[in-house]
Amino acid sequence: MSEPTGDVHTAGEGVSDEEMVDTVAGQTDSASEHADTAGKDWNGDPGEAPAPPDQA
Repeated sequence: MSEPTGDVHTAGEGVSDEEMVDTVAGQTDSASEHADTAGKDWNGDPGEAPAPPDQA
């Protein structure tokens, strides 16, 4: 097992929001009916979050 180095990095450090959206969208289950737009239509504001499909 490796020894801890003390280097701590924030998750997503050095990655732009657009790069993160593209990464997450690429990992979305392709069986999802919304796979082609997953993560691309939301600006990150919790008040603007899309409703779950069963509540839309």
